[in-house]
Amino acid sequence: MRLRPPGLRLRLSLGATALAALAVFAAGLAVRGLARTESLAGEAIAAQHRIESLSSLSARVNEWALRRVSGVSEGAQEGAEDFAVAATFALLDVLLDEDVQAAPDAAERLRREGRKIDLARLRGHFSLLERQLRLADGDPAASMAALNQHSLQADPLIAARIQQDARRRDRALGDMEALRLRLRRLALILAAAAPLTLLALHLLLVRPLGRRLAGAARAAEGLSLAPPEGAGGHDELGLLFARIRQMRARLDRRQARLAADRERLEAIVEERGSALRAANQRLERVDAERRRFFADVGHELRTPLTVILGEAELGLRDPDPLRRESFGAIRSRALRLYRRIEDLLRIARSESGRLDLERAPTDLGEALAQAAEDAAPLLKRAGVGLRREAPEGLIVEGDADWLRQVFAGVFENAAKYAGRGAVVTISGRREGGSALVEIRDDGPGLPPELLARAFARFERAEPEEGPPRGGFGVGLALARWVTEAHGGSVEGFSPAAPEGRGLGLRFLLPLAERRPDLNAGPDRGPNLEEERA
Repeated sequence: MRLRPPGLRLRLSLGATALAALAVFAAGLAVRGLARTESLAGEAIAAQHRIESLSSLSARVNEWALRRVSGVSEGAQEGAEDFAVAATFALLDVLLDEDVQAAPDAAERLRREGRKIDLARLRGHFSLLERQLRLADGDPAASMAALNQHSLQADPLIAARIQQDARRRDRALGDMEALRLRLRRLALILAAAAPLTLLALHLLLVRPLGRRLAGAARAAEGLSLAPPEGAGGHDELGLLFARIRQMRARLDRRQARLAADRERLEAIVEERGSALRAANQRLERVDAERRRFFADVGHELRTPLTVILGEAELGLRDPDPLRRESFGAIRSRALRLYRRIEDLLRIARSESGRLDLERAPTDLGEALAQAAEDAAPLLKRAGVGLRREAPEGLIVEGDADWLRQVFAGVFENAAKYAGRGAVVTISGRREGGSALVEIRDDGPGLPPELLARAFARFERAEPEEGPPRGGFGVGLALARWVTEAHGGSVEGFSPAAPEGRGLGLRFLLPLAERRPDLNAGPDRGPNLEEERA
């Protein structure tokens, strides 16, 4: 059975392990070598210190004894010599204690403890020499005999200790030299092993991997399905190339399906676009015909209305009061119908994006009164009452017909949605440099989400049951448009009544700079003569 070659991950792990092992071995070797060198150097230096201290002790004792024998020492000099000898013995005690503490094991520690016996013997010989010289009391022969006896006892012991420490010093220095040679050989071996390991990794791993990646890069330029050179094998890289080829095949299939779907989508878009363009053309024709229809109807209706208003003006001059009253009713209804025709024409023009304002000083109280008169029949049929707190002196610079139509639209909405028995209240006041008009009812009102949508164009609050109530669906949207075109604002609020019911609208319009002559009125008819008393 053919064995599979080791995987790429395993080879990378082996290579990284080999490099890490070399690095750890080199670091451990350096640390161990430094520690051993430090230990051997410390032992050699300590041995040299002990040798120097023993030599100093021998010299100081001999100097001290010779001065005592010759009798040339004075009191102060003798004290200094005694202190020097005692300090040398103390130094040797310290050096021996340090040597015992540096012992590598218990047996060596016991052996080095035995050296303290030799130091005690030397101290005993010195004490004996000191007593003998004191007993000799200036006798040269006795003093020399004591000095010779001390030399025969102490000098061999000191020489033996010096020779032992010298051997330890030389052994430590020799071990240091041998260690240096071993470390050098190991360093040379490591220096040779590191590049050899890197060369092996390059030959066995990096170079084959580079060839395979280069082949994969060449194949990736065209995303070819053919396996690139060196992309075979069962290791991780070979599996990666295999998955890439599978992904390329899936991408080709998806791209083919996407191209087919794109062609179908383009055909559908072209077909729908043609239908939409045709529908837009039809809508443009219908809109043009609708505007022409409104213009024609307005012209056809205004012509007989002008005649009727003229005849009514003549009838108002009749001396019979009953006839004048009849002609007055005819004139009033004709004026209302004339305003409704003008309203329809203005709405038609506004739907085409135009809002033509004929600005003039306008009394809001009179505009509200005319709007209430226009909506009175509708309010009466709906069973909705109207209470006016007529605002006086609220003169704004605006289009009287548009403002009247806005207020009439609000009254019509109240007639449709407030419900039978509801009451619409009108109030107004000055607020800074603006006129504030509030129109509220005590009907069911609107929830917040519907109130926010009520100012959108073509939105209606239709009942859940029963037939739709009709209308243009532009009342509040048109009211906002007209009010903002006058430099004002309108907002709705609900509830507007103390019982938590009702809907209210708040109009804020800038006041005119000067008060106009109110006798003319905002709308007195289609260029007719003034009414005569």
